[in-house]
Amino acid sequence: MRISKKAYYGLRAITALATEGELSVHDMALAENMPEEYLHKILQILKREGLVSSEKGAHGGYTLARPLAAISVWDIVSTLDGGWKSFAPPRLTHASPYPKLTHCQTNQVWRELEQKIEMTLSAMTLDQITTNTLHS
Repeated sequence: MRISKKAYYGLRAITALATEGELSVHDMALAENMPEEYLHKILQILKREGLVSSEKGAHGGYTLARPLAAISVWDIVSTLDGGWKSFAPPRLTHASPYPKLTHCQTNQVWRELEQKIEMTLSAMTLDQITTNTLHS
């Protein structure tokens, strides 16, 4: 299991906004050591989904669009990665060389794992991250 670079950068960017307030893409990229163009694309996706807002101009930048307690890690990951579907086994068809595996009995394992990950990440909010109150 690996989180994508896009989701990793997105979480770092939103956490920076949570702790610093309004930041320009340039300042955030420098502070977080991220490629500015890539960060800009990520922030545009987060803006489109209502997680951040932006203001143009010399004194503009990005801010959070919701309160800290209303943004979860799952919100960020699912927005940028579409969730954790990478846990699902490959889809096998009847044309598969292993036709008995088309209805694999382990599919339930992968579905439960995806659900548990989603529940865990949904319970982790920016408020908890910035105040170091994540519960294990």
